[in-house]
Amino acid sequence: MKNKIVCLAVILFSMLIAAHSTLAGVNVFAEGAYTDDDLAIYIYANTNVEGLTVLRSAGVKLTYNASQLAAVSADKNEAVWSLGGEEYMNPETSTPGEVVIILGKLDPDDTSAGVSGERVLLGVVKFNRISGQFDPENPELNLTYGKRGTEIPGSNPTEYSFKNFVDTDANVLDDTAVSFTPVTEIYERGDANADGSINISDVTEIRKMVFNQIPKTCYADCNNDGDVNISDVTSIRDKVFQ
Repeated sequence: MKNKIVCLAVILFSMLIAAHSTLAGVNVFAEGAYTDDDLAIYIYANTNVEGLTVLRSAGVKLTYNASQLAAVSADKNEAVWSLGGEEYMNPETSTPGEVVIILGKLDPDDTSAGVSGERVLLGVVKFNRISGQFDPENPELNLTYGKRGTEIPGSNPTEYSFKNFVDTDANVLDDTAVSFTPVTEIYERGDANADGSINISDVTEIRKMVFNQIPKTCYADCNNDGDVNISDVTSIRDKVFQ
């Protein structure tokens, strides 16, 4: 009986370890803002999902329907991600239907420094809408790992030659501690409260953002100047009362 209890305890402990190892330490998600002619997708990471994760590198791929959208530009967040001023892998947009953004962090003055936090911007991808085909309610946009490379023979769980998300302790987080949220948060520029229309209630939402009561979103940036501020209130009023 004692042996059975010990065996059961070992099994339960093993299950607990397995369950804990699958918890996401990094969540990658995106938000989008569109007009009649264009679409901008902002890709973020939350590294505080399961404790604090400090990233040394990140790699993400955004896939899209090339019959609906044409990629115009892709920019990584160089204000946060930099390799001591050295150039490193510009975003790749040459393959229709996908954009790849690879990021790294290295501070020569503090080699232990990394990137962490909520809503850490990874990059921004801008598109032209082709003949109005893009449907914001069914965007056909997905996030996954930036690069995989070749499968490493005999690895269990499966590992690949290219590592995307690595923390400052050199732990590879791919497939064990990274999750991707489906891309559904896409709204018209100015629809700050994301209710499907632009009206005076969006002004109240923007005021909350300006006073840091709630996070700023890309679709609240009505005038597309790169920030959510009081000028967006004016822009919304112009739309509502035009």
